[in-house]
Amino acid sequence: MNTQRSEDKNREVSIDMDTVAAFQISPDENGRIKRHYPKLCEVRLKPGTPFYDRQQEMREFLLSQDPDSMLYNFRKASGLPTMGAEPMTGWDADECKLKGHTTGHYMSGLALSYAATGDETARERLSYIVGGLAECQEAFARTGKTAPGFLSGYSEEQFDLLEVYTRYPEIWAPYYTLDKIMSGLLDAYELAGVEKALDILEPLGDWVYARLSRLSDEQRTRMWSMYIAGEYGAMIGTMVRLHRITGKAEHLAAARLFENENLFGQMAGGRDELDTMHANQHIPQIMGAAELYLETGDTRYRDITENFHRIVTQHHCYAIGGTGEEERFHAADTECEYLTEKSAESCASYNMLRLTSQLFAIADNGTGDAEDSAYPASLMDYYENTLFNHIMMSSSHEHDGGTTYFMPLAPGSTKYYEREENSCCHGTGMESRFRYMTQIFSYEDRDTGCMLRINLPVPSKLAGEERVTVGFSEEGVLTVRADADMKSRLAVRIPDWAGGEAYAAITAADGKASEGKMHMQGGYLYIDEVLREGEAVRIELPMKIVRNTADSDQGFCTLKRGPYMLAAVSDSSEFIEAPDPGMLTPVRSVGGTVFTDGRLTYLPLYMIDHEHYHIYFRSGHVQSS
Repeated sequence: MNTQRSEDKNREVSIDMDTVAAFQISPDENGRIKRHYPKLCEVRLKPGTPFYDRQQEMREFLLSQDPDSMLYNFRKASGLPTMGAEPMTGWDADECKLKGHTTGHYMSGLALSYAATGDETARERLSYIVGGLAECQEAFARTGKTAPGFLSGYSEEQFDLLEVYTRYPEIWAPYYTLDKIMSGLLDAYELAGVEKALDILEPLGDWVYARLSRLSDEQRTRMWSMYIAGEYGAMIGTMVRLHRITGKAEHLAAARLFENENLFGQMAGGRDELDTMHANQHIPQIMGAAELYLETGDTRYRDITENFHRIVTQHHCYAIGGTGEEERFHAADTECEYLTEKSAESCASYNMLRLTSQLFAIADNGTGDAEDSAYPASLMDYYENTLFNHIMMSSSHEHDGGTTYFMPLAPGSTKYYEREENSCCHGTGMESRFRYMTQIFSYEDRDTGCMLRINLPVPSKLAGEERVTVGFSEEGVLTVRADADMKSRLAVRIPDWAGGEAYAAITAADGKASEGKMHMQGGYLYIDEVLREGEAVRIELPMKIVRNTADSDQGFCTLKRGPYMLAAVSDSSEFIEAPDPGMLTPVRSVGGTVFTDGRLTYLPLYMIDHEHYHIYFRSGHVQSS
């Protein structure tokens, strides 16, 4: 355990990560939600950070797009004039069978952009698109060729073909496309207050229930198990969200009609049978299980969610937090066998972060077992690593909306940003830049009063119930300052990479040490009294470079400095030997601190753009047989 840096134990504490204690969080009235998050509009990223820069670049890209092109497929399919708009490209092209999914992502991106930045132009653009979709839904109904409430970028034929088990590529995931459309409309309604969106959603939800409820359990089970054709995205969670708004029993029933028992059964039993399964086809299904737990209280859904998350994060993830190679899971603990150009689909990481967010909201802190007590903090350890080292890295550094599909991990790789393909990862990329702040703060009600948690070291400001500012420097200084007298007690997560070598102090408004007491529990530093305006918690975290040997293959390792993984800039197609961290010398650069061993340059991953790079290195260890 670290020694005190001050004789006054009330002012400064040493944090020992090895002796954490358990505590129980008081549940809310339904006994299921343990924590809740501030509204997105109450959180703002601080300028001058890569998080802020990537967000602003995507905001500009979204507003550069032609909204009439986003409506092109819907207008054409419903018989309306296309207003002279250019057809969309890639997966939304005329000849493609996934038409409409990008428009759904675009709506979500605009709604998130409005909530995250307050940009009224985004809301106006969103209202225009929602109005156009309402006209298309009405036009579909007038044709008499579709059932009431239907809306998509093509006719109902794909849904007909799915019900007779037509395979990809003759059809392509019609409910996946529908999920993106409905999710975009839900985000428009909930995040941007576009009420017209609900007028579209309610009859569309009725259409989903009417369509699926006439099928047998056997039919649906077979459909949902079909590769790609049966992919339905997050339709379970989407229908639960709609049910929370409408209160219609049919909408909750429709959510349960999407249950994939082939997956849910193995996860309920904690069995890892993921080998060869399509990763991003199934992650959103588990997100749906979490929503069903919140809605119904059935603990089987919670077990499914927790088991899946544990299995994936502990046995199927790369060092950057991503999962899957060529879109598929492989055998447990074999990720070093799949360091290829098609590693770690960005969509999968995007959805794993959303799943982690759901779990954090419902997770207990255990009942006294020290291993269980740090569970919420461990969820945030995974979240931070994946956010900083995959999702941040997946973004183009230009104003072009580019997002990686796969994150290449082969030696000498370079990233390819998709811009015109309108792929799934291009779609989630339009959303993820506005979700950087969603996990920084969380609230919970406890017996001793309300608690505000700082979960991520992302420079930002919070308004609303509390007003605080979070700062994080390249030197590893994490600060949390009260911008007004706080009503809640404060808890700050100490990341796993700190390794117990963190020091904390409370300072008064004048910068001098303050008489505040602190203690550690479950991976969080708790401030025992509420902060007054101007008071701050200052935590020094070690930013030394460490080598982390891969758990599944000791012949490989990665380098990490604080939350940032380091990549060597090299176009060699052979794995290179890992450097001695002590031999790396810092060099100041425009974007941040980089390092050199005299031969190669080592960059934090978020700084890598078009360079050829190495993330995995030869460790010098021999893998035991």
